[in-house]
Amino acid sequence: MSEVRAWVRDGGLHARRYFNNVEVQRKADRSWVTRADLEVEQLLRERIAARYPDHGIIGEEQGVGAIDREFVWCLDPIDGTGSFVAGLPTWCVSVGLLRDGQPYLGAIYLPILDDCYWAEAEGPAYRNETPIHASTATTIDTNDWISVSSYAHRQYRIDFPAKTRSLSSVAVDCCYVARGSSLGALIGRANLWDLAAGLAIIRAAGAVAVGLSGAPLDTALLLDGRRLPEPIIVAPPQLVELLRSYISRRA
Repeated sequence: MSEVRAWVRDGGLHARRYFNNVEVQRKADRSWVTRADLEVEQLLRERIAARYPDHGIIGEEQGVGAIDREFVWCLDPIDGTGSFVAGLPTWCVSVGLLRDGQPYLGAIYLPILDDCYWAEAEGPAYRNETPIHASTATTIDTNDWISVSSYAHRQYRIDFPAKTRSLSSVAVDCCYVARGSSLGALIGRANLWDLAAGLAIIRAAGAVAVGLSGAPLDTALLLDGRRLPEPIIVAPPQLVELLRSYISRRA
């Protein structure tokens, strides 16, 4: 795991050289991409290919490779590109590994905060060297918060009786649930490269991810690059149903 943590740190330090001096291009889907996105993904792919040549790799910028492998790496070179471009600190480098289509381990590095969240296949989740755990709360205080997408006001009706915050990164959303800072997260129709590392970390931290409808999440179905079939709730298991009751999709 120390090797994967080194990869995300190296990627983050590379991206940080562009921070506050970013030139933006538009991809075919109109989303933003920067030189940092492209270069960091290439760096990660080269490290993985050299160390694990028989593993598959999928990534946000170079797409889906061999997915018929026991182990498939999922790369988001900069999750939260909007924050990166805007000069905000809530962006990260995210590397997750799936085994037989299911989250196996993950590492997420926030370069501006110098925080690395990670989890192996066995054992707890960590923030740097400190074990972390999702919230054990069973009720909601008015100062509690959940994270939501930047477009939540357009896409959902949210009656949550406390606070919402938009961190602009799916991976970072998962980190703050895993450390117990936020009670949960509402995540839209993300791709697997957004989710793989975060799902491994929240699992190790005692949280779960389910569809907004209550349906279970099957990550193996996302290996070909498709998006989530519906939004998901990430939260401690004792709060999932309560959070679901506060959120509905706009027509």
